[in-house]
Amino acid sequence: MKKQLLILFFLIFCTNNLRVFGQDVHSILLKKYSDSLRFNRIDSIRSKYNDSFKILLKDLLLDEHPFGVQLDSITKTVSVLNSDDAHMRVISWVYINEKEEYENNCVVLFRKKKGGNELVFWLKDHMEPKSDSLYDDYNEDFWPGALYYQMYHFTKKGKDYYCVLGLNGKNSFCNRKLIDVLSVDKSGELHIGAPVFFSSERDYTPQYRVFFDYADQSSMLLRFEVSEKIITYSNLVPSNPEKTGKREYYIPDGRIDFYELKKKGKWIRHEGLQEFDLPGNI
Repeated sequence: MKKQLLILFFLIFCTNNLRVFGQDVHSILLKKYSDSLRFNRIDSIRSKYNDSFKILLKDLLLDEHPFGVQLDSITKTVSVLNSDDAHMRVISWVYINEKEEYENNCVVLFRKKKGGNELVFWLKDHMEPKSDSLYDDYNEDFWPGALYYQMYHFTKKGKDYYCVLGLNGKNSFCNRKLIDVLSVDKSGELHIGAPVFFSSERDYTPQYRVFFDYADQSSMLLRFEVSEKIITYSNLVPSNPEKTGKREYYIPDGRIDFYELKKKGKWIRHEGLQEFDLPGNI
């Protein structure tokens, strides 16, 4: 009888804790895969773990409530951004091959309200090389790929938009930082880009996103100053006049420019931020 009771208690314990154990195992595997795709020195192994990471993450996000998937174990190697209204989560990471080519990966989770229907969008790192790429929005199949590291929620005409800052290592000579916008319409379709970036108060042809291409050996500032509702960034210039137009030779000149969020959801560009414009140094 005692043996039967022990077996019964064991079965009850396992039933109640199966999901917890499963979640722990998934967290361990996610961490193992993400660490290996980032730090392993052998390209073929990094590629293998990148595939394994995507397969496991896709499987977990098939859950009825993907926002509930625990991702705390991977935040040191994978970017996990949560909007302040708790309606959007953006997960992005980079796989770098032996040729130093960057493969950007991203999945966007969205819900109109807590407890509501949860949508999952897997983005494909692909964008047609056309001149109007700054003046058009895309869906998840045409994504200007990047590793997103900051997100800021704002509204325009009552609609929610999520401004994101990202980094794309274009090649071994040139990097790109970008400002883009994510939103989901009433039909549940994802939009990448929005006409909200103006070069001045009198600009009537807003950009849908902003690109900053610069020398790989250099570094530039691009970040949200949340309390001031601005995006600060380094002004980029050619390292010498002969390199004008060749973005792989552009470097910061020390001047800080910024986009300021104004009424009606407009981001207006300004030049030459002064120290007294911000509480403290940048």
